[in-house]
Amino acid sequence: MKRVLLVDDEVAVRRTLRAILESHGYACEEAEHGAAALTWLEKEHFDLVVTNNRMPVLGGVEFLERLANKPDPKPPVIFFTGDISEAEKERALKAGARAVLEKPPIFGEIISAVTEALSS
Repeated sequence: MKRVLLVDDEVAVRRTLRAILESHGYACEEAEHGAAALTWLEKEHFDLVVTNNRMPVLGGVEFLERLANKPDPKPPVIFFTGDISEAEKERALKAGARAVLEKPPIFGEIISAVTEALSS
């Protein structure tokens, strides 16, 4: 079973994503910001990370840039955010984001992006 780490400061968003992904056969864990996600990734293996951008402590772009500096293997990362500037989007893609999806969720897009990221 593929493992996905969901990173968002909003509990309702994490729980919604978790319900969607678990209904499609993925195992999910949750982190409330990028720093907590980095801690998870030091201890556990994940096949994919889905992260928000604007979060306290450590935001999504900064999280991805720090992750990019870690040794391989690193999980692919999908951004799922309602607030990202073009400059931040470029930084995220340059640091390795596989996709940038916008809130509110379109469930088919989320599943397609997750499936694609995990198959490559």
